[in-house]
Amino acid sequence: MTMKVRASSLVRVLLLGTVLLAGCASDAIRREGVGLIEEGHYEEGLARLEEAVRQDPRNTQAQIALTTQRAEVVTKLLTQADQARNLRDYPTAHAGYQRVLAIEPNNFRAGEELRRIEQLRNLAEMHQQGQAALRRGDLIGAQQQMNAINALEPQNPGALELQRGIETVRARTAVPYPQLRSKLDQPVTLEFRDASLKMIFEVLAETAGLNFIFDKDLRPDLKATIFVRQVAIEDAVALLLQQNQLHQKVVNDNTIFIYPDTPQKLKDYQDLVVRTFYLTNTDANTALNMVKGILKTRDVFVDERLNTLTMRDTADAVRMAEKLFMAHDQSDPEVVLEVEVMEISRQRILDLGLQWPNTFGVVNADGGAVSILSQLRGINSDRISIAPSPQLRINAQDNDINTLASPVIRVSNRQQARIHIGQRVPIVSATSVPSTQGPVITESITYLDVGLKLEVQPTVHLNNEVAINVALEVSNATPLEATRQGTIPVQIDTRNAVTTLRLHDGETQVLAGLVRNDHGATGNKIPGLGDIPGIGRLFGSNKDTIGKSELVLSITPRIIRNLPYQSPYDLEFFSGTEGSMRVRAANMRAASAAGVELTVDTPATPLATAPVAEPLLLSWIGPRELGAGEEAIIVLQAQTGQPLRSSTLQVAYDPATLQVLEILEGDLLQHDSAPTSFSPRLDESTGTLFAAQSRATSRGATGEGSLLRLRVRALQASRDSMPVRLVNFSALGQANQLLSAALPASPIFTVRP
Repeated sequence: MTMKVRASSLVRVLLLGTVLLAGCASDAIRREGVGLIEEGHYEEGLARLEEAVRQDPRNTQAQIALTTQRAEVVTKLLTQADQARNLRDYPTAHAGYQRVLAIEPNNFRAGEELRRIEQLRNLAEMHQQGQAALRRGDLIGAQQQMNAINALEPQNPGALELQRGIETVRARTAVPYPQLRSKLDQPVTLEFRDASLKMIFEVLAETAGLNFIFDKDLRPDLKATIFVRQVAIEDAVALLLQQNQLHQKVVNDNTIFIYPDTPQKLKDYQDLVVRTFYLTNTDANTALNMVKGILKTRDVFVDERLNTLTMRDTADAVRMAEKLFMAHDQSDPEVVLEVEVMEISRQRILDLGLQWPNTFGVVNADGGAVSILSQLRGINSDRISIAPSPQLRINAQDNDINTLASPVIRVSNRQQARIHIGQRVPIVSATSVPSTQGPVITESITYLDVGLKLEVQPTVHLNNEVAINVALEVSNATPLEATRQGTIPVQIDTRNAVTTLRLHDGETQVLAGLVRNDHGATGNKIPGLGDIPGIGRLFGSNKDTIGKSELVLSITPRIIRNLPYQSPYDLEFFSGTEGSMRVRAANMRAASAAGVELTVDTPATPLATAPVAEPLLLSWIGPRELGAGEEAIIVLQAQTGQPLRSSTLQVAYDPATLQVLEILEGDLLQHDSAPTSFSPRLDESTGTLFAAQSRATSRGATGEGSLLRLRVRALQASRDSMPVRLVNFSALGQANQLLSAALPASPIFTVRP
């Protein structure tokens, strides 16, 4: 018996030593793997960490190191591949994304970027489709192809060509059809006082080479007083018509028909067009409400099967509807949420001492019970024994549990996604109904979800930030003793957290601190003797149970698709007055109010050419040199002699050597304390920022001032210059006219150590 006990103890000691040696070996391998990763040998380091986990699966530190190091390596490789892609070094970017997939085969972002690189080969075909849509007059289709090309390769020459074609078609369609072939855009000076309206139109006809035909119901005694200088002929005609409640209809390229602006005449002479819009992302019924509410269109038909909207209205109303649908028919933003849920549980159990029986008895050698009287009569004590005997309890248990769930969820904007990893526990309930033959018991079963439950609802913003509503719950069910009716109650232990986060694209947030500590102590000892210090363990056993568990949640949003940036030209356009809907506004430099009596009574003066305004000049202002870690302000300065109402721009920089801390609005458009709107958007991963600024007033700003101010920080020393380039710029003046401006030279500055 002694040899068996010694052999068993020796085996336990050998097993314990083996476990300790395995733990020490796995720790050494873990440290080696972390060192390799820090040196840049990512694959080799991760392989060593995986080997450490295989050797000691219960080593929590090795598992945590493998998880965290894998995430950091994937983030670094994705950043390097993104930088290579932005520099159009597609082979290097392709190799980088392949390395990510080798580490994480299910990495969604790397797979999407590889498909995106493959799609770059289809740019020529996408350009041809955009040109075909432009030839058909499908501006929405051409715009979608242009946006798709820009999403794959910004500043692509084919996309720029499509943009110029779209702007040309828009400018052409802004004029009522059919177009007038005349000198309507040339300035003219008119000075008439109480002159016959028909005589004024005769003067304009001789000057512009137009034919004016009048309705038979037009009063012949209409007179007009007008004094305008250097006004386009088209605007002068519009002023005369508006002053006398008249309307015009373009008959052909040199003939205008003039009639009274009455509801009946509008029905008789106003041309209507029919247009069908194929909507992709906007519901047709929603578009119907928008058209009826904004354009007051009555003749509208919706086909829910094809998701199309057909409207019959004036040409101007159709053009406005096209602009509205171009601004609203955008695909919903989508985001991929990379979630990691880890529960680390540790349990220590120590059971040590002698467990004595609760009752004693005397038995003879045959195993039969012996009464106390028989013991007193002298039964041989060698044939009796006390049963049962005490048991020695020496038990120590260590339990480490590491539960990890890493779901990847793709969610549309403002939609809710749910994940449940666990079980559906049946809950049995009994109902007793009395009857003449006894109670009737009816059982019903309901199911309760236990385990890991996660609910997320993201909201994607234009500045590449994602607001996420997160609800996390971890629960487990424990059956209890059945009741008298047979119902088995279930105890539910749960931990939950509900919060709202706002993270930037690619930013990781860790939620921790959901810790549970359990400490239980039970004892089985002889009263009095078991409480003696030191030797109390000989008269009883004590069992101590210590448990600790922590719940950790890590969430990272990856924006797959966001709303495209739209210039003020697409979001704001002229729509006429309440009673007269027009696409293009009157382009007047100076005009006096009609009806003012003047002493000058002369016919139209000869045509004069308006003076040419000064061009829009752009320049960068910034430091010549920066030290690593220093901050500075870089200013985009503008000087204009033309009224400037809005501007949109795109700036590119090197994110590896420069960090943009803040994007500030310039002061040029804030001239005269006019209210303005400023919308910046920054993409730190690609080193690109967008900014749009516009005045809320109809008057533009002139003079000299800043359009954009950037607060930047130098990250690291570099011998090469770090240019901040203005890659795209557009500006609008009075009446939404495009203002031309040459892109400035990049500011050259270096970073010293």
